Amino acid sequence: MITLTFDGFSGTPRELSEQVRKGKIAAKDLPVLALTDQALAQVQALGLSERSELLPLLAELLLFKLRAFAKRPQVVLAEDEEPQEESAPAFLETLLALEEAIAFLEQRSRERARVLAVPPSPLPKDRRLRPMPLQMLVRAVEPFARRAELQLERETFGLREAWERIKGFLWGVRRALFAGLPFRTWGEQTVAFASLLEAKKQGEVELLQEQNFGALEVELKSNK
Repeated sequence: MITLTFDGFSGTPRELSEQVRKGKIAAKDLPVLALTDQALAQVQALGLSERSELLPLLAELLLFKLRAFAKRPQVVLAEDEEPQEESAPAFLETLLALEEAIAFLEQRSRERARVLAVPPSPLPKDRRLRPMPLQMLVRAVEPFARRAELQLERETFGLREAWERIKGFLWGVRRALFAGLPFRTWGEQTVAFASLLEAKKQGEVELLQEQNFGALEVELKSNK
């Protein structure tokens, strides 16, 4: 439930209504417009049942306010004055209509509290359609399914081929920069570097580098 606040009160609409009935808060002091603005600012966060309870309470607070202004102080007449027939205020009819509306809303709220939510009935099944087994459905779809085949190219350039090319190149020059070796693509250079590491492990080449991230030199150590 929402919270209403003004000078001297902070609480729910039901608590405010009870305090007005008990005389703890004067009905004429109710800031109806401010209370309505507060209620409208908070009503979006309420559920359907809480909203249905809120409307009669707010209408009742308005009724308290109207009743307070409908009461007129008793006038003492002089001896030579004759009492004048008073006409009922125009808003007394509004008070009666508002009381009827509050009673109607409270009755609807009680009736809705007894209503149980019933799930909707299932849609009728088409008897012309028979359930199809999963395997039969798979076989029916197979002619339209695309078959994906992964075709891998046969490896024609490996560590051995890279080493033979390096050794043939270094046979005459003995030493060369790695960037000057006869490997064009990035893939060939990667395989060649792995081949040099293996040759270094076997003691067939010497790898030289003057500084970190500097140029790499390759020197052939044997004539194998």
